[in-house]
Amino acid sequence: MRKNDYLRINTQPIVLFLCVKILLFAGCKKTENKPLYEIIAEQFRSDPLPSNPAPAKVAFRDYNGYVSGDYFCLVSLVDNTSPDWVEIWVRAKLLDKDGKILKIKGDTSIIIRTFADAVPPSGSTAFFRAIPMSIISGGKPDTFLLEGAAVRFQEPGPILVAPDNGGVRIQVPDPADPKKNKEVAFKSKTTLFNPLPIEARHPRLVYLMYANDLKLYYAELVNPEEKPKNLYMTSEGVLPGGGSRDIFYDILYKNLPQPLKDQLIVRVDVQAFEARVPPGKQ
Repeated sequence: MRKNDYLRINTQPIVLFLCVKILLFAGCKKTENKPLYEIIAEQFRSDPLPSNPAPAKVAFRDYNGYVSGDYFCLVSLVDNTSPDWVEIWVRAKLLDKDGKILKIKGDTSIIIRTFADAVPPSGSTAFFRAIPMSIISGGKPDTFLLEGAAVRFQEPGPILVAPDNGGVRIQVPDPADPKKNKEVAFKSKTTLFNPLPIEARHPRLVYLMYANDLKLYYAELVNPEEKPKNLYMTSEGVLPGGGSRDIFYDILYKNLPQPLKDQLIVRVDVQAFEARVPPGKQ
């Protein structure tokens, strides 16, 4: 892991998706609510580190930082390079174009907990965080530094994988020009596998969204137990060892950062993990 890594372009190959024209969510009421990531950003806080933390052995991939409206957004994949099952926290520092460290609500860094509750050895997780520009002082953010902040050791458990991903683009007639089409959503399809002979009682999904410039711009955690209206699964509940299920997730552009609205989604990858639910809530 290098502490002075800057942004880089994701050069993984493009996956082609079928483009279809349909009317999406006819009859749904319009909402003026902010996207969830902006609501979370406005409640800004640095995530607390665990008690008795251990040093983090991690590496970063597909990291990206950019301005979207009133927010500076950070996103990255985080690889566990240790031989242990761990929960991971990372530290991010914002820099201006001259490399000077900026302050975030008075602090020189922010602590971010990654999505997965437990990452196996050589496994990967992700994070996304939007920071209001109004609480960044000392200059305008241009790039950032990442380093492992801490880990908490976890017991081994199910290893969930979602290697087969595809999707279709959802288009409707453009209100500004009926002769043209406007892309309003991306319908992701993945197959979730539980390859080990261990039940997965609380699967979680992390959607990784890449734009046409091949950069990662957004990572979103989805809890199927909350039964999101835009999530459909061919089965629910416990995923037995050796089992699988198909999962469909409608990603609406109105809920995404501006670069994805401008460039559109070219690929969606999916990470999966088993949530560690406290005893008594199994």
